Amino acid sequence: MIDQLKTQTPRHVAVAALVLTGLAFVLGGVSIGIGAAVGGIVATLDAWAITWLASRIVNGAGFISRGFAAGLLGAKLVVLLAVCWALLARWGVDPLGFSVGLGALVLGMLYSGAELSIREAQAAGNSQTAGEG
Repeated sequence: MIDQLKTQTPRHVAVAALVLTGLAFVLGGVSIGIGAAVGGIVATLDAWAITWLASRIVNGAGFISRGFAAGLLGAKLVVLLAVCWALLARWGVDPLGFSVGLGALVLGMLYSGAELSIREAQAAGNSQTAGEG
């Protein structure tokens, strides 16, 4: 299950980021669209980091321990906050557009989780009906 989420989640976040960026360009203009694109890139990279670290925590890591992977997950949050601050305060990325793009993280993760839950429920239903027949 975690392997499916590892491959699907960043892809779903990237698709959500593209959609939200397109909407931001159309509805908000160039400044908001660029901000959304930057936020979408941050969201996609964050989704990749979360799924990579979570799979190391759940499955074991091989070259890093589970505890170290959990610590890296906490450090990732600090890095994310620092990157967001730098993009908004130092480099002047549009805050509204950035927020829209960063929202792709939530949408992509929700979609990935819902899709996987539906797929697993269908598989359980199919195995139940196969056992009855």
